[in-house]
Amino acid sequence: MIDEKIHVAIKSFKRAGMVTTLEVAPFAHVWVPEYQEDEYREHYGDRVITIPDKSDGNLCRKSNAILDRSPCEWTLILDDDITQISYFERTQKHVLRPPELKQMIIDCFQVASECGVRLWGVNQNDDPMAYRICTPFSMLSPVLGPFNGHLNPELRYDESVLGKDDYDFWLQNIQKYHRTLRFNKYHYLHDHGKKAGGFVSMRTRERELKGGERMIQKWGPKVYRIGGSENPKSNRRVNPNGNILNSLVKVPIKGI
Repeated sequence: MIDEKIHVAIKSFKRAGMVTTLEVAPFAHVWVPEYQEDEYREHYGDRVITIPDKSDGNLCRKSNAILDRSPCEWTLILDDDITQISYFERTQKHVLRPPELKQMIIDCFQVASECGVRLWGVNQNDDPMAYRICTPFSMLSPVLGPFNGHLNPELRYDESVLGKDDYDFWLQNIQKYHRTLRFNKYHYLHDHGKKAGGFVSMRTRERELKGGERMIQKWGPKVYRIGGSENPKSNRRVNPNGNILNSLVKVPIKGI
């Protein structure tokens, strides 16, 4: 089913030789701009797929280019710095090996299809308490950029929200389809901000705040708030140590 109905794509930029996600999912392909092709092929050979330079250049364009060009109906898009996909069972952590991950991806796409959603993902938190035993999946919880599965996607990422494109894309899906699907059991770990290159190198405080302001303009302050779970009146969200990379989003409809 992988490479027939499901395409697994790793979006990468200026990280040839450092794509840890390919170690986690060796059956995936690495999508890069044309001008970086030779450097990536030295490390990953025929696992590399190129995007015309004019269609790359930021996260939104790259994700849209992958969705526009994917060879399959269903596409899983991953960040290039994922170090493991794991789950907890009886308080013990289990790391998915490539064959197990491949089967998990197939199973999750099938469940998503049966649920009638166009977007699915996994937990962003590796805390075992984040796995809610009585709610193994959620239909209104965020599905964000590092790990997102698309089923015959009609929507596209909005460049105007800058680095908040994954929050915006998830909200677009909620607005149009009234649900997405997040499997709370599984979670990913990644090296955001710890590696050279990548799109994180483009993220500045000014850019993050501008993107957040655009999100508030687009969705309203009751739906989107800059600074994650921090107090909106706190000085921390406007000082250099503030938590501006994360956001607090509240969907104004009931769900699970």
